[in-house]
Amino acid sequence: MRRADHQQALLAILINFLIWQVATSDRDVRLTHDGPVVLGGIITFRADLLDSDGQAPSGSFIYTWKDNALDQHFYQTATITNTTMYYSVSYPASKYHVGEYTMEVAVCKWLLFIQCREYTSRRIYFHVTALFNGNLNLEQSNKTVQNNFISSAEVTNLSVDLRKGDIDYINKTATSILTYWFVDCKFYNKTDNFKTNYNFTLPNSFHIIEALVVASFDSPTTIAPIVPTSSIASTNVTSVSLNIASTISTTPLTTTSIAPNSSIISNTSNKTLPELGIDTFPFVCKSVVEPNINKVYGYFQREVKIRAPISKLSVEGSTWIQPWNSLSLIISCNGTGPFHKCIKIHIGKYNVTGNETCNQDAETLDTCKFSFNHYFLDALEYTVLVILSNDVSTDIHPVAVNIYKLTPKPQLSVIVVPVSCSLVAVVLIVFGIAYYIQSRARFTVEVADFDFGRSNPDMEYKTFTERLRDSFNNAVRYRHERLLGSASPCYGSMHY
Repeated sequence: MRRADHQQALLAILINFLIWQVATSDRDVRLTHDGPVVLGGIITFRADLLDSDGQAPSGSFIYTWKDNALDQHFYQTATITNTTMYYSVSYPASKYHVGEYTMEVAVCKWLLFIQCREYTSRRIYFHVTALFNGNLNLEQSNKTVQNNFISSAEVTNLSVDLRKGDIDYINKTATSILTYWFVDCKFYNKTDNFKTNYNFTLPNSFHIIEALVVASFDSPTTIAPIVPTSSIASTNVTSVSLNIASTISTTPLTTTSIAPNSSIISNTSNKTLPELGIDTFPFVCKSVVEPNINKVYGYFQREVKIRAPISKLSVEGSTWIQPWNSLSLIISCNGTGPFHKCIKIHIGKYNVTGNETCNQDAETLDTCKFSFNHYFLDALEYTVLVILSNDVSTDIHPVAVNIYKLTPKPQLSVIVVPVSCSLVAVVLIVFGIAYYIQSRARFTVEVADFDFGRSNPDMEYKTFTERLRDSFNNAVRYRHERLLGSASPCYGSMHY
């Protein structure tokens, strides 16, 4: 029995080992955070368990969290099946200092509900800062400016976007939050909502935007007013309140050197923004802002370049051409270069969506004036899509092009010959009719007057035959007389 029990124990250990090897092969935990975090703010860590296929494993786990601070944060979960775990901590100024810390998560997995064996672990670095963390955002036409180029044709909305852990901290504990805005070392505005706007109207100019966020934790009854001054002279960093000059709009602040133990570094370079270390306080217009233990600051800056957007785009040239003829267009516009252009051809009418881009087909131009030539072979309707862009705008201009065929026209001889022949025929007919009428007028037919119905008393006694003979004789005699009268001028003197 002892040998059998021993073999069963060995078999169970072997089975457990094999199961554990299979279950923990290529295991990993992905550890991330939403830092850096200001002193007193909240930072959240996230752990995601992964197996060899990058999928979430199954089983029961225990997560153990700990950092390397002197006043260490430590937290261990109960047995859970979650493969994603969050852990949030805070580093108040009363216990912690500015600097770099590490957070470690260790995960164990239960084996047959007997033992929670080490499964995987991971360590990550993060920073605790003296200043608020976030970004200075620029927005035009309800779109965030991704680069540092600003359009001179639109108002720019400026806003400070603090990280969530920092803004949650001051929203719950600060007694006042103000943001001071500076443009080119001139005080511009003071707001309580992290936002303002500014109109940069001069193309090809360069500006520096600075924003100083001040969160006060003084009691509402002891908040000292901000005193206008042109310089900062005191070095007592534990008792001096923030001095922001309201007269900065006319003269920049004077740079003041502070004692080394105040952890403040001065800067005198023109329009060069300082690099902020983990133990420094911000520069504002080449001057140092003295810290106050009852206040927390955030300093944000951004350099911007002003550009004129593309405008007055024009296209010159005929858009009605025949097949195999060249389309020739001259395209020009106003704005600040460099310009990026590309041209795309679509069959039929094209509806512009506004999302058209040149991708890698763009050609860079220093000036916005160029020509476009293209041969079209088929008699169809086309759309030539002109896409122009510079640092601050994009203009998409469709040009309708019609390729048409001419209807073949008959030769001139085909028209002239039939018309000429028709005119000749008409003339001949007219002359023929005229000639016929003229000929009829010249030819007169003499008709004998056989008047048988007229009453003649001398012939009443004559028979019909005799009267017929007399009439015939009279007619012949009358005809003969007329002929003789017309032939001889002496006819009137002749007698028979």
